[in-house]
Amino acid sequence: MAPVDPHSFTDSLQPFATHVALTLFLDFSSSSIIGSAVISLPTSHSGPLTLDSRAISISAVLDPVSLSPLPYSSSSADPIKGTPLTVTLNHHSAVLILFSTSPTSSALQWLSPAQTSSRTHPFVFTQCQSIHARSVFPCQDTPAARIRYSARINLPLPLSAVMSASKLTRRNPAAGEAAPAVPESLWCAPGRVVEEFTMDQPIPPYLFALAAGEIGGRDLGPRTRVYAESGSDVLDAAAKEFAGVEEMVRVGEALFGPYEWERFDLLVLPPSFPYGGMENPRMVFLTPTVIKGDATGAQVVAHELAHSWTGNLITNKTNEDFWLNEGFTTYAERRIVEVVQGKEQADLNIGIGWKGLIEEMDRFKDNMQFTKLKTKQEGVDPDELYSQVPYEKGFQFLWRIERQIGRLAFDDFLKKYIATFKFQSIDTETFLEFLKANVPGIENKINLQLWVEGTGIPPDAMEPESTIYTKIVSLAQEFKLGKIPREDEVAEWNGQEWELYLENLPNYVDPTQVAALDARYGLSESRDWEVKVAFLQLAISSGCTQYFGAVERSVKQVGRMKYLRPLYTALVRGHGKDEEKMLARRIFAEAREFYHPIARCVVESIFSQHL
Repeated sequence: MAPVDPHSFTDSLQPFATHVALTLFLDFSSSSIIGSAVISLPTSHSGPLTLDSRAISISAVLDPVSLSPLPYSSSSADPIKGTPLTVTLNHHSAVLILFSTSPTSSALQWLSPAQTSSRTHPFVFTQCQSIHARSVFPCQDTPAARIRYSARINLPLPLSAVMSASKLTRRNPAAGEAAPAVPESLWCAPGRVVEEFTMDQPIPPYLFALAAGEIGGRDLGPRTRVYAESGSDVLDAAAKEFAGVEEMVRVGEALFGPYEWERFDLLVLPPSFPYGGMENPRMVFLTPTVIKGDATGAQVVAHELAHSWTGNLITNKTNEDFWLNEGFTTYAERRIVEVVQGKEQADLNIGIGWKGLIEEMDRFKDNMQFTKLKTKQEGVDPDELYSQVPYEKGFQFLWRIERQIGRLAFDDFLKKYIATFKFQSIDTETFLEFLKANVPGIENKINLQLWVEGTGIPPDAMEPESTIYTKIVSLAQEFKLGKIPREDEVAEWNGQEWELYLENLPNYVDPTQVAALDARYGLSESRDWEVKVAFLQLAISSGCTQYFGAVERSVKQVGRMKYLRPLYTALVRGHGKDEEKMLARRIFAEAREFYHPIARCVVESIFSQHL
C-alpha cells in the first residue's frame, strides 16, 4: 500500500474516482441516511480499490450494471481515519455501494423541530472538512482526489435541500429509481419529494455539502442569494448584512481572475454550526454569529469567497499543506476587504491576526512542530490541530513575498499561479518550485525553508503599521495602568476595534477594572460575538465569577468552535479552582447534544488535556 495522505486509506497505486452518483433517503426519524453511491473510475481496474468510511453500515457492494455482488472487506477501525472499505474489482470502471449512515456520523447534525427557529420542522446539515465526508458516503476522502458528483435527495414535505452543487429539479419520487438501495415503500411514501443536484466541476470530498429543512431565500444579486430557515428573522438580517456580496465577487474577479463556480450563494445555518463559515462551492455555509448588524460580518463572507480561488480552485493535497488553502485565502480576503471597506479595515484584520498568531505560539509551546507551515500529521486528528497558524503565518509568508517583489508583480504571480493550478490539488513543494521558477532568485532574498519548515514566527514577519492599529494598542497598554478609554476615544469603534483592544489586554487584570469596563460599554452583552467572547475570556482569566452566568448562556447559545475553545479552555485552566472546572463539566453535559459532533470532540479533547 502507498498512502497519499496520513488521514486517508486511499492508495496512490489505485485509480482515483472521477465521479460519484448518490441516491440518498433522509430519514429524520432515525437520524440516518439510507442510500447508494455509484463510484466511477477513469478506466477499468482490476484488483483492490480502498475507500474511507466511518460509522457507515455497508449492506452490499455490486456491479452497477449486472447488480451481481463484488467481494469486499473492512478491517478494524482506526480512531482517526475510520474504517477502510476494500472492494475487489475485475475489469470494472464503476462500483455500486449500498449503505446507511449512523446517528453518530461525525459530519451530520440532525436537529429536532424544537432545536430550529420555526420549532415546526426538523433540519439536517453536513460539515465534511477535514475528514468527515467518509461518514456520509464511502469515498477516497482526501483532497488529493477530486471528484464530480450528482445527487438525488428524497426528503419529507415541505422541506427543501441545498447542496454545494446546482439544483436541477424538484419532483415526485419515481418507482424503481432508488432500487436496490431504498425500498419503494420508503422512497415513494406519501409526503415525500425528490430533489436532484449536480456538481460538474471536480472538488475535494470535504467540499461535499448538504442541508435540508424549511429553508427560504432572498436574492442579493444576479448570481448571489442568501438562504436561512424560513419563519425566522435571520433571513431579513442576513440579507441586510450581506447586501454587498455581489460587489465582493466582482472585486475578487478583478484581483484573482474569473469566478469559476457560476453562483455564490450563502446559507445561514442554525447556531450549532461549528465554524464561522465553510467555503462549499456554490453554497457557502455560515454561522448566524457573523450577522452583526453593521455589515462587518461580511468579512467572513470575504474569506469564504476568497476560497473560490484559493482552496476550492487550488486545493492543498493533504492537511499537512493546509496553509496553501488558508494562508492564501487569508491574504486574498484582506485584499478584497481593502478594496471594499478600506485599508484601515484590512490593517485591523492583520492586527487581530497578528495577535492571534502570537497566542498560538503560546498554545503550542510544548509542540512547536505544529507552528510550522508544512507539518507532519501522521497519527494526529486534524480537527484537534486546527489553529490560526496556517492562516496567519501563511498570510505573513505571502505578505513577505509581496513586500519583496512589489504588489503589482505579486498580483501577476498570483493570477498565473491560479490559472496554472486551477482544479488541481498541490503540495507545498510544488508551490515553492513554481515560486522559484517565476520569481528568479527569490530564495536568495527570503529564507523559504525557514518560513515553511521552521518553527515559531520568522524574524522578517511584520506587525501591521497603521494609525488606528497603533492607537488601539496604545489604549490597551494604558488599561494596564488603570485607565479605561473615554467615550470620545471609542465613539467610532465597531466590533473589530473592540476585538483588537481586548486581545491586547493582559490575560489577568484586576476584577474591578473588568467590571468597570463592562459597566461603561456593555461588552459582556455585545451583539458582536467576537467582542463578547474576548471579554468573557478576560473575565474568566481575571477571576470575575459574576460573569459565569454570561459564559454559560453564551456556550449554550452557539456551537461555533472559535468561541467554545477559548471559553471552555479558560474555565478548565482557570486559577486551579474546582468551581470553574465543575462549571465547565456541568455546562458541557447540558449543552452537549446541541453541539455538532466535531465541536463535541473538540471540547472533550480540552477536558482530556486539562481535567
